[in-house]
Amino acid sequence: MGKKIFISLVYVLLIGFCIAGLLSYVTIKSTYYKVVEDKLISNAYLVGELVSKRIEAHGFDGLNDYVNSIKTYDEVRITVINSQGEVVADTEEDISVMDNHKDRPEVKKALQGLESLESRYSNTINADYLYFALPIKSNEDGSIIAVRLSMALREINLIIKNYLFDLFIAFVMGLNVALIIGFILSKKIATPLTKITQMSGEIAKGNFDIKLNIKDDDEIGKLAYTINHMSQQIQYYISGLNTKNKEMEAILSSVASGIIAINKEQKILFINENAKKLLHIDDEELAGKDLIYVLRSHRIHEYLNNEVMNGEYREIEFTLNYPEEKIIRLYKNPIKERDGSNTIGTIIVLQDVTHVRKLERIRSEFVANVSHELKTPLTSIKGFIETLKEGAIKDEETALRFLDIVYNEAERLVELIDGILTLSELEGKKGKETKERIELSTAIDEVIPLFKSKAENKGVTIMKDVSDKIGYINGSKDRFKQMIINLIDNAVKYSKEGGKVTIRGYLENNTKVISVEDNGIGIPEEDLPRIFERFYRVDKSRSRNERSGSGLGLSIVKHIAQNMGAEITVESKIGKGTKFIIRFPHEKGEP
Repeated sequence: MGKKIFISLVYVLLIGFCIAGLLSYVTIKSTYYKVVEDKLISNAYLVGELVSKRIEAHGFDGLNDYVNSIKTYDEVRITVINSQGEVVADTEEDISVMDNHKDRPEVKKALQGLESLESRYSNTINADYLYFALPIKSNEDGSIIAVRLSMALREINLIIKNYLFDLFIAFVMGLNVALIIGFILSKKIATPLTKITQMSGEIAKGNFDIKLNIKDDDEIGKLAYTINHMSQQIQYYISGLNTKNKEMEAILSSVASGIIAINKEQKILFINENAKKLLHIDDEELAGKDLIYVLRSHRIHEYLNNEVMNGEYREIEFTLNYPEEKIIRLYKNPIKERDGSNTIGTIIVLQDVTHVRKLERIRSEFVANVSHELKTPLTSIKGFIETLKEGAIKDEETALRFLDIVYNEAERLVELIDGILTLSELEGKKGKETKERIELSTAIDEVIPLFKSKAENKGVTIMKDVSDKIGYINGSKDRFKQMIINLIDNAVKYSKEGGKVTIRGYLENNTKVISVEDNGIGIPEEDLPRIFERFYRVDKSRSRNERSGSGLGLSIVKHIAQNMGAEITVESKIGKGTKFIIRFPHEKGEP
């Protein structure tokens, strides 16, 4: 910057000095020429009057000597020319050898009666001369005579030359002084401008801590003050924007749904962590990347394109199959400018509805299963009652058999309804039931006798192997006993003739474990993941010799275990039996 200012100053000074020198030269030259012209003219009139009187008194005789006698200035030459152009008097040359002057411009005009001022090179004297010719009348014959005064310009040119030399010296000295002053001033101007430029670069990089220390009262000082103030304002606004952006990112990141913002070219502007988790994306920096890179779904990409082109914003659901199956609901809305006049992008909201859809499926299956389970006994009851009404009631043996069937179906309905109510109660009172101290060994002892008759009829042996150190748990004793009852009932029901059911209790890794194991027909491996679902039954051949249950027993067992903070698992092999394992956490304060 300083170099440019200095060079510009040099150009300005050179042009200024050249113009000043030229004007000075022209002014001085015209001034000197004007002085010479005035001198020639005034002397010409005086000489002309004297010559006119001399010729009037004596004619041309002795005129040359007379003219030489009246010459007052050595530098002024006087020449008298008659009407034929012949020189009759001259103060510097021999008139006998001088050429005819009638073709000289100033003489020619004077002989025509006109005054003439001319500047030209004299071949006679071999020098530049200024000529002034004045016409006078001769009384001898009435002809016009020219009186010409001339002055050599060599002295004037020498003066001007000397002036030009002095002017050049002054120009060089003045230019040097001006350049020194200009260099100092350019540095003074350029230094703060350089600082301002450097600070502007730092501001562009986001560094707002630098301040300009320029205290001048001129425009540069005012500019520095303005830039400092501007830097503070920019820092304030950027800090505010960063705070708002962080708050907005925190809000969007805290939203349970996945959020993706894209521009018109479907480049990602923002994506929150929940969206990355839903889509299983590990990349940290996604801003500026294509949306299809994130979704990796050609179908979704086409949907987004069609929606944008048609100006429609609907919601869809799509399934992600990798790395695990998920059902994602996608909402899409336009991002508009503040005045709402122009759409600048799209906001996409992703929701994982896998659990919701699973619950809906379970609910649908539950309703279907309940309807089926209720309809079967009701249909049976209705059929037998209609048969009795049609006359079978008159046959006492048949009537009693039909009534026993109706009673059993009614019991089945009661059992089903009780199971449904129990599940509903367990779900409604999750974690809210009154807790009491349950001695595990004692509670199991109270349950086993309930199955003595049923086990003996089938030849099944029920064994108890509970450690004395197992202690107690806190919870609902009735619910605990109901859970054990359901497990022993299933174990006896699906045990082989002469089988064995073993109830164990022991400590394991700071947990209390209760297990119910039988050596019955077992459960197929493919059915194990769904064994605790409502109304789920394994192959009907497992219970073909038993009255089918409601299909709610194991679901009730699982809910009771969960409500007591326990974990229940199942192990089973076809033909070897099944084992249900319940692990209770160690009670606080218990040694």
